[in-house]
Amino acid sequence: MGKLTKVVYGKIAALLLRMIRSTLRFEVTNQPIEEPVVYGFWHRDLMYCTLQRAGDKVAVIVSASKDGELIAIPITELGYTVARGSSSRQGAQALKTLLRLSKTHSIAITPDGPKGPVGTIHPGIYQLALLAKIPIVGVACDANREWVFKSWDRFRFPKPFAKVRIIYSDPIYLTKKEDIPLAEKAFRKFLSDAAESFRAKSLSH
Repeated sequence: MGKLTKVVYGKIAALLLRMIRSTLRFEVTNQPIEEPVVYGFWHRDLMYCTLQRAGDKVAVIVSASKDGELIAIPITELGYTVARGSSSRQGAQALKTLLRLSKTHSIAITPDGPKGPVGTIHPGIYQLALLAKIPIVGVACDANREWVFKSWDRFRFPKPFAKVRIIYSDPIYLTKKEDIPLAEKAFRKFLSDAAESFRAKSLSH
């Protein structure tokens, strides 16, 4: 795919995402007022978070691969600042870029991405929070109407006119490496409690 084709694809993809976003009803709880922070959420919820925060001052990391470029273009069109890299390609450079951006932007990370396994929390999220000296905020998502793909993480995509519920955790602070186990416990508990809350609401309707 040529560069011009990729740009056109990216603009069309961003337009379609904006159209879908315009039909969604967001119910958002506890979104932070003070930023920057490191937002952490499961990879399967990536689209929900992307649509809810489009246009906000948030930076994301996107794979340095050719496939990653197909994601980077529409994400940039939606207003995000993109750092290219991953744990396997240009990871150190991406971390340096995120640390620089963290002075002015919140950072969004999927700690189990891009390939899992499901439920894994890779240490990069804690490393970034410690080095940038900003807290982690967990994000949990749900919707009443969605498509679920047969991918490794059961990736979710909202159907038009869906009601999307998003809950943010209280800030989780780390000041030293020894804080990581307690931070992970708090992060996992928040995601587990939020998932249970979503299930309870679903059963009550």
